[in-house]
Parts: sequence; C-alpha cells; structure tokens
Amino acid sequence: MYIRSIGIAGLIIGILFKTLHWPGAGVIVIASSVVVIVTLSLLLFRKPGPLSIQLQLPGMLVGSVIAVVTGGVFKVMHWPGANMLLLVGLSVCALWFLLPPMRSRATTN
Repeated sequence: MYIRSIGIAGLIIGILFKTLHWPGAGVIVIASSVVVIVTLSLLLFRKPGPLSIQLQLPGMLVGSVIAVVTGGVFKVMHWPGANMLLLVGLSVCALWFLLPPMRSRATTN
C-alpha cells in the first residue's frame, strides 16, 4: 500500500472529523498532511546516479500541490495565511496546465 494514499485518506478523515467537531481532528489533519507533503516532496527528486539529484520536469506542479495541501490545512485549522497559500498554489497549478497547450500551439504555427 502506498504511504501517500494513506496520508490522503487520513487527510479526508481528519477534515471529516474537523467538520463534525470531533476530538482529535487537528492531530489527524496535521499528521496526515505532513505525510502527504513529505511524500509529494520526495517526488520532486529522482536519483539518476549515486551522488546526483536532478529536479524532475513536473516540479512546478508538485510544488504547487504542496502549497494547495498546506493552504487547505491552514484553512481547515483557521490559521492565518491560508488564503495566500491557496491563491498561489491554485494559480501555479492553473498556469502549469495552461502552459503545455500554449507551447504546442506556438510551435505548430
């Protein structure tokens, strides 16, 4: 079983607990979001050789997804800075999805 899937399931359960005002919701949300963020940040790097680490191409998307997850946790926990994290993360996600079609259209003309 994948650790990232367990973290995402924990995040969903923690948000459910937080919505229903059940005890332990904050701990579940924070712990599972840390698991998701750590596993997503490990996706940024691949090891082609014994001593080198290269940044993969979808690094912009993974970084913005980390910002969206963190902003969502901040929003659920009512911490300051949630709106800015969500704004930046979702804007970069949208930009990442818009750039490849724009590049392919520019090369065909």
